[in-house]
Amino acid sequence: MSKPPEQTAPLTATNALRAAPASDAAPPVLPNLVRPKEVPGARHIGRNTLEILLFRGISTPVALGLVVLQARFLEPSGRGAYVLAVLGVTIVSRVLGQLGVAVTNRIGERDADTRALVHRALALGALVGAAGSLLVVALGVYAAEIGADVAFIAALALVPNVIWHTISGVLLGLARIRLWNYIQLAAPALTAVGMLVFVVALDGGVAAAVGSWTLANILTASLALAGTRDLWLPLQPPRILDPTARLLMRLALTMGAVHVVALLSYRIELFVLERYDGLDAVGIYSIAIQAAEDIWLIPAAVANAVTAPVVHETGPAAVKLVARAAARGLLITAGAAVALAVVGWFAIPVVLGDSFDDATVALLLLLPGAVAYAPVAVLVVYLSIRRGRPRLSLAVAFTAMVFTLVPALILIPPYGTNGAAVASSIGYVAGALLAWLFFIRLSRTEGGLG
Repeated sequence: MSKPPEQTAPLTATNALRAAPASDAAPPVLPNLVRPKEVPGARHIGRNTLEILLFRGISTPVALGLVVLQARFLEPSGRGAYVLAVLGVTIVSRVLGQLGVAVTNRIGERDADTRALVHRALALGALVGAAGSLLVVALGVYAAEIGADVAFIAALALVPNVIWHTISGVLLGLARIRLWNYIQLAAPALTAVGMLVFVVALDGGVAAAVGSWTLANILTASLALAGTRDLWLPLQPPRILDPTARLLMRLALTMGAVHVVALLSYRIELFVLERYDGLDAVGIYSIAIQAAEDIWLIPAAVANAVTAPVVHETGPAAVKLVARAAARGLLITAGAAVALAVVGWFAIPVVLGDSFDDATVALLLLLPGAVAYAPVAVLVVYLSIRRGRPRLSLAVAFTAMVFTLVPALILIPPYGTNGAAVASSIGYVAGALLAWLFFIRLSRTEGGLG
């Protein structure tokens, strides 16, 4: 197996978890050391960004088609149950899905054995994921009240979901964007096929919809494993109790906690909305959320493309790269939001039916916050993956969650879905402002900004 080009070693995972400020992923490369001969992906940022956007241009209509299918064949209450079932898996998966990023942290070191690291990550993900499936069932039955059968079907997706997310994290660190794109596209595409067969053709209802999503995750994990045979074959018994495995787990859990809090920060209003207005309101509001957050595909593509260069570049170059990418993502996202507002106002009731008409106003109220939050996808590449400070990203996510939850408790009882949208926008803006503040302050230590 070929290894990445020899380079100066970044800080270790031990240092990344020190009791200092923190953010969201792996550690920094020391700016005063010799620059690597070649930075992975540095010469292809533009090409990789366009390629990611091309694949997103395929997967986004597929995802929107799934929304239409669910709205037409599950009704608002069924759509709400589906969203909450999938959300339960996603929450637990976010805790474990950062094992791949933890591996990326370690493979930057000269003595790293990539295959052994991948073995550890996959084994840890499978074992802990199996235990986490019980939590998914509990979340579905007791927190969301969606039923034990639907919650169990969703829980079966957890381990496969963790596996393909782990592999995706490793691929980003190696700048293997093409295969990463195929894996990201597979999940929604296979879910759509399952929906057409089991929900549309066979009229299977909510359980069949969740089952289609679970099957899609199993097949996507199989594709990810097949496409990365060079990273994990030949198989060897993984060491899951040695210091390296413990470091991987600690780093992954720390970053996973950031992602869970971030997810809750812009999903927590769903649970408040469900308690006050029921699953119908969740189903309607989820349409607005999905449409608004689709504009994040642009900054997310930029963030994925610059991940490897930002980790391996010199300090000033990395800071300038992140600043330009974040600003560009903000401007493009703002333009996309204007177009979405116009199209969504007319398209939502026409395509989804009059029962989803309330989603149009909620979408307009969500868009300003979604635009403000868009650059965070790029900023956390610096805060997390370069500087290795998960606590800073955790602070951003926690701030966004608090600034979403408190307004939600105040605004949802009298205003329903519109109150949820305003609360979410407030949380987005608060989190974005803090992320920019952390980036500016940290970047000065590397000489990138004045």
